[in-house]
Amino acid sequence: MKKNTIALIAILGVGLLILVAIFGKVIVNPNSYLFSSSGDAVKSYYNFSYYLKYDEGIAHEGINYPYGDHLQYINSHPLYVQVIKGLDRIYPLADKGVGILNLSMIFSLLFAIPFIYLVLRKFSLPPWYAAVVSLIILFMSPQVDRLGGHFEMVYAFFIPLFWYLLICWHEATKKAWWTLLLLITALVGGFTSAYYAAFLAIFPMAIFLVQLWNHRQNLKGYLAEGAHLLLIAILPLLLVRGLAGITDWVDDRPDNPWGFFIFHSNLFSIFLPPGSTLQELSRGIFDISYKWEGRAYVGLPATLLALSFLLTLILQLAGRKRPAAKSYFPNRDLNLYLAASVIVLIFSMCIPFKWGLGFLTNILPPLKQFRCLGRFSWIFYYVFTVFTATYLYYLYRIARKKGYGTPALALLLIILAYWGIESASMIRSSTKRIFNKNDILSTSGGDVQAILGEAGKNAEEFQGIFFLPFANTCGDKLQFEKGLGAFSEAMRCSDQTGIPIIQSFSPRLSYAHAMSSIQLLADSSIYKQRVKDMNDRDILLVIAPQELNNRESDLLARAEVFWTGSRFSLATLPVQAFNQGWDSWITMADTLEENLDPDQVIYQDFEDISSERSFTGKGSLYLKKGSVELFNEKLYERFSDSVLELSFWLYLDHRTDNMPTPELWQWDKDNKLIHKEKINSREIHNVDGMWVRISKEFAPEPGTTYQLTIRGKYITVDDLLVKSKDSRVMIRHKNGDHLLDNFRLPVGTDR
Repeated sequence: MKKNTIALIAILGVGLLILVAIFGKVIVNPNSYLFSSSGDAVKSYYNFSYYLKYDEGIAHEGINYPYGDHLQYINSHPLYVQVIKGLDRIYPLADKGVGILNLSMIFSLLFAIPFIYLVLRKFSLPPWYAAVVSLIILFMSPQVDRLGGHFEMVYAFFIPLFWYLLICWHEATKKAWWTLLLLITALVGGFTSAYYAAFLAIFPMAIFLVQLWNHRQNLKGYLAEGAHLLLIAILPLLLVRGLAGITDWVDDRPDNPWGFFIFHSNLFSIFLPPGSTLQELSRGIFDISYKWEGRAYVGLPATLLALSFLLTLILQLAGRKRPAAKSYFPNRDLNLYLAASVIVLIFSMCIPFKWGLGFLTNILPPLKQFRCLGRFSWIFYYVFTVFTATYLYYLYRIARKKGYGTPALALLLIILAYWGIESASMIRSSTKRIFNKNDILSTSGGDVQAILGEAGKNAEEFQGIFFLPFANTCGDKLQFEKGLGAFSEAMRCSDQTGIPIIQSFSPRLSYAHAMSSIQLLADSSIYKQRVKDMNDRDILLVIAPQELNNRESDLLARAEVFWTGSRFSLATLPVQAFNQGWDSWITMADTLEENLDPDQVIYQDFEDISSERSFTGKGSLYLKKGSVELFNEKLYERFSDSVLELSFWLYLDHRTDNMPTPELWQWDKDNKLIHKEKINSREIHNVDGMWVRISKEFAPEPGTTYQLTIRGKYITVDDLLVKSKDSRVMIRHKNGDHLLDNFRLPVGTDR
């Protein structure tokens, strides 16, 4: 115990010195730095800081105005921010959100060291050796790399702490105390990020599977302990998910996020260092690339150990010798966790889902919520580095028994030194770009309150902030990224004034809320439904110095700019400006009769096809998967050389993570392809409910056949219209649905 205490104090001291050496200037002035100035990172800082200053309860009111969003879904450290909010009542902390987050991330690394050390000690490694390896494992951890973004993923203590408690649980005769600690750890992790709830569930589940195999001769004897272990795995996951669901006020969050089949690990992301020479040499010969999300490099000593195992095993099998398992895996206690971590590693590689068994995710829908499966490889990282350390020491002990103690110790120290150099290189790489001046969530880039005061205005005059260029996302299906820089400026203004932001950039945002935000820049033919839930106060328009598109420029023309700076400008926008022109359009529509001339218009209403949903009428074209032709015509012969507008309505289906792809093909008279063009279906503001208006303008060429196809999954199309751009086309359905220029006209009380 005394040796453990001394070693723990020593490594905590060394760890603290390392952190001070790396982060000293941040520790002294924590509010002065942003570990990243990218959109995702600034959003994490902003969410945390805004909530501390202005919010209470489970709702974050600073984004997605006027609806807000649930803390659990916006990377805001939901449990931790509540703790800090409580402490703020004792000592003022509300203005120190950025600094608190920075210091929390830094010192969470220190908190991980003793648990890695205790795990190593559980496998009979001497204190001095466990102390050195603890520092190597921590500072090489892929979680340290998250300092540049995804801040809730930096907390490297959760996995080692949970593993240590699992070991104690397995050793204990009376397990109640350890069960309680495991459940608390999993719940705290789960209310930090849903990923921790998943990490700390899948590890004991994998252990359970291994134990079923180990006890295959006596399954009944293991049932009680196995059920206990499953309870530890599943209960926190159910509580985190259940509490978030019960307290959520929306029921249409995306359930098929993009990335599940993309952001996974592979053998190269585990056993090759980032940017390795081998990757460059192999380029063009074979692909050993991997996604950053899958990186969990274990270090060269661990890689060489795995490679030596593989080669030895192959040679033994080739020589028809039965491999001696004990020589590979001498520590029986550790083997259980190693086998379980391999199961988790396989899951992190998207196996078996990427092998044509993706339908399994439909059986367990929550799986698809974790778009970055590669992060699950972190469990293997910690277990395999510990295994490597124990095996190296096992070899050293064998050599010492044979009388080669001194050279064996020298070799062991050389291996540790190299491993340590790799660890130092990794943390240097992870931290070289993180010391960014905080000129966003501070007044150094502009004191917004002072700017408003000089203009004779105050924050209370504005109900929300809208920023240009526009940025938003809708379940990864509709995506607007041009305005992410403007988003940062909007967060600056919101953080300083308390005025909430109308847009959001969360892939888990309610579909209805995301669509109504996107709709705010729609054509005047579409009424902006979000305005109904706003009050009459003005909107504070934040404009970044970037080129605006036509819709953004039109909105800015309706505003009054009252301040211009180098990084952003501010304007007053009447909330009624979003629907400017809509009343005139309705008035004009009421004067028109139906003019659906088949010689001048191509129109398909798909009324002869029954469907679960339609934009107008009762029918629509539906295809679960594949490609379908929408029309195939020689357009010049019908419309001559007038510029045409092709449009149709496409349903945004939650069952897939992408939008179907419309393609316009051009064929000459000999049926040879002249040109093929994808039509934009992802960056569109003309949305109506869950329907998206796809459109394309072009001038037809004589003798050319135009073919419109659409491919993808869960395709639903309605109301296809091809007309002259300058013409007005009124369509009146028998059931009362009317279209003017393929925009739906409201009826009755909708007006």
